[in-house]
Amino acid sequence: MTFSEATRKILFSAGTPLTPQEIRERIKESYPEFYGTKTHLRNVEMGYAKNLDHSLLAQVYSLVRISKSFYCDKKFKPMRISLRAEDRLLSQQTSPSLQAPNRKERAVMMTSYEEKVKEILVMADEYHKAYYEAKTFGGPSLYFHQRALDTRQTPDSLTNLEYVYATLASWGMHKMGPKGAKMQYFETYRHSILCMIEKIKEAQKFDIRDMNEHKWVLIKEIFQGINVMASSISLVGNSKVMHHMLPNIVPPIDHEYTLDYLRGNKNIKADLDDEWQIMKGIISDFFIPVASDNDFEKKALNWMEKKNEYPWDTSILKVVDNLVIGRKKEIKRKSWDR
Repeated sequence: MTFSEATRKILFSAGTPLTPQEIRERIKESYPEFYGTKTHLRNVEMGYAKNLDHSLLAQVYSLVRISKSFYCDKKFKPMRISLRAEDRLLSQQTSPSLQAPNRKERAVMMTSYEEKVKEILVMADEYHKAYYEAKTFGGPSLYFHQRALDTRQTPDSLTNLEYVYATLASWGMHKMGPKGAKMQYFETYRHSILCMIEKIKEAQKFDIRDMNEHKWVLIKEIFQGINVMASSISLVGNSKVMHHMLPNIVPPIDHEYTLDYLRGNKNIKADLDDEWQIMKGIISDFFIPVASDNDFEKKALNWMEKKNEYPWDTSILKVVDNLVIGRKKEIKRKSWDR
């Protein structure tokens, strides 16, 4: 059970809107595994929260504001939280366990990504062309990306670890000077990967078309175990590391293109649990539906075979990522032409 599912279950059982403080107390009572987590402890240690209660409350606020499952009635202070109608219907179908919805149940759940999935599928050729015509990326960013993927079958080797580390630096994840994103020292990053090497090797066998709750739990453990970013936000850096380990499961996510397009907001809160929920939602509700479309899969595989012409089409999920980037390039080009 995820933190979001536990919160949904609390609201469904309550049958009436609750304040964030009331949700916090019920989580502590009914779901103590979500209280005093590593993220909560880290937030207190870093001064982001006064204590564990404050850290848990911040997580509740972040979840209900970000997730489309919850309605926040701000006429009250503190605000009152309730389930939206479609999620209450889903809760009735899955209660009391609130299991992860199967494909039929997922059809009931309207996600904010559905129209974007349709757009990418319809405009795939145009956005693909725009991506390569822009010629934005090349040089070391492409070279290290390809070498990191080529050596991913030995994720504990110094060669692969260095290639992934160099890829992130060339992709802008380490800014010189006092401001901007910062990466950890190499040995810190290397140690975090070596501690999870068996999990990574197991996850490399996964198929995006056959994900289940057990597999998602393992992906979450890897995501939350990576220590590559010295900056407070982990989502972007960790997803890029994981893409070079698991290119068919995790796409690279960034602020400028992915988050801006899918969420309409480049800013996210520094909280590993919340960041994981965002990443999982982006993968399961956007990248997987696009990549699983039969016509798109054929098209993407055809592009991937033309390595000299389309060197960035290194996996189906990277093709989808390229289309998201190409979309923004095309919109900007059209604005210039006016």
